[in-house]
Amino acid sequence: MGESGEQHNGAIEMAKDEQKNGRNVVAKKLADNVVKNQSAEVKQMRGILDRL
Repeated sequence: MGESGEQHNGAIEMAKDEQKNGRNVVAKKLADNVVKNQSAEVKQMRGILDRL
């Protein structure tokens, strides 16, 4: 995967860390959204790449 894929994974890891260790409620909610949305985007991108 290229650089953007690594950035996606980095965002997911940061968000998961925030979900576990974060103290800020707003940041935790944002982290939940990032994990859900990023995971969906990554799956969609992999599906597209698999067809190419």
